[in-house]
Amino acid sequence: MRLASALLAAFGLLAASTAAAQTTGRTVYESVCIACHASENVMVSSPKLGDQKEWRERMARAGGLDGLVRNAVQGVGAMPARGGKPELNAEQLRAAIRYMMQAD
Repeated sequence: MRLASALLAAFGLLAASTAAAQTTGRTVYESVCIACHASENVMVSSPKLGDQKEWRERMARAGGLDGLVRNAVQGVGAMPARGGKPELNAEQLRAAIRYMMQAD
């Protein structure tokens, strides 16, 4: 009985953590990333929200998700470091990238 309760609690924490990361990703996207990564923005060549093909290609060139995060932290091409918001940390940027990769 205790094991089942512990497993349910662990699953609940994992689900809460996943939901929090998704919320963080969406929040960062909507407050910072949307300026260049919105699907309607045709003025910049950044990968757009939900464009999984383009995100996969960028991820392959960057060396995986960690490479994309590194690029976001350091800046790449026309993108300023941390999207121009120095207060963003790598985990917030990771969450935003994951959100942009998976959003429809």
